[in-house]
Amino acid sequence: MHMQSSESEPVMKELCSKILTATDVGVRFSFPTATMREYFKLLEGSQSLDFQVRDKYSKVWTFRLYTRKNDGHPKPVLTKGWLDFVKRMGLKVGDKVIFVLHGNHNDHLGILVKRNIKLLGSEHWADL
Repeated sequence: MHMQSSESEPVMKELCSKILTATDVGVRFSFPTATMREYFKLLEGSQSLDFQVRDKYSKVWTFRLYTRKNDGHPKPVLTKGWLDFVKRMGLKVGDKVIFVLHGNHNDHLGILVKRNIKLLGSEHWADL
């Protein structure tokens, strides 16, 4: 049975998730183009946008979303702040990153990280 959430219950909406590659953990994070187009509005003529996300410990991280200039395929990436996040969180190839909107009014962006672990022959995604 599906229940409606009340105004007092915090809601969380997933924007995108991605299993990390070697490039994601060592150079830059390739950000999904569809998510960028739907949720991030770059100013006309601008190639980058700084935004903040909150992790599960309420620490705020600032990332820079960067796109290629004058190209129908912007190939957005996270540059500034991303590798520091990878290092501090101990992320590895194969871990999953999930960007979410928190709150009834899309109050803030969040980031969740999970690691795929094998337990008794089956796979599970554990929070990091």
